[in-house]
Amino acid sequence: MSAAQIRQLTVKDDLSEATKLLIRFFREEQFDTPDEIIERNTATLAGLDTCGLFIAEADGRTIGVATVSLEFGVEFGWGAEMGDLYVLPDWRGKGVSRRLVQAIEDFLKDRGASFYQVTVTPYARDAHDLGKFYEGLGFGSEGRLILAKAL
Repeated sequence: MSAAQIRQLTVKDDLSEATKLLIRFFREEQFDTPDEIIERNTATLAGLDTCGLFIAEADGRTIGVATVSLEFGVEFGWGAEMGDLYVLPDWRGKGVSRRLVQAIEDFLKDRGASFYQVTVTPYARDAHDLGKFYEGLGFGSEGRLILAKAL
């Protein structure tokens, strides 16, 4: 296995491999978002200056994907949420996730973001012990409750 290379994709790139990994991620994490919605939203995200779509590549294939979206608020100015982080199982534990996260952090720093967050679903927390993983990357709870409402 060669070392993974990280790059940001734009709307001008072929997004098919990133989209395939995002669909796989959503299925493994038990989300029911239709494939065509994931495909459409991935293309939109790749075309926005306030969003980043990153892939990890090694041995001639795409092995990981990560997304991030910026928002602006009165309290902190520019902040963001890392929406997705997925690495193929045979590449886990090799630093690929950390390199994708570093690319996201560099992207956010270049845009003046003061913080970013990640939402860990109960399934992912329990099935993959992601709380510990993200704490190891410097994330921590600040005690806020995040609620969602579908529109």
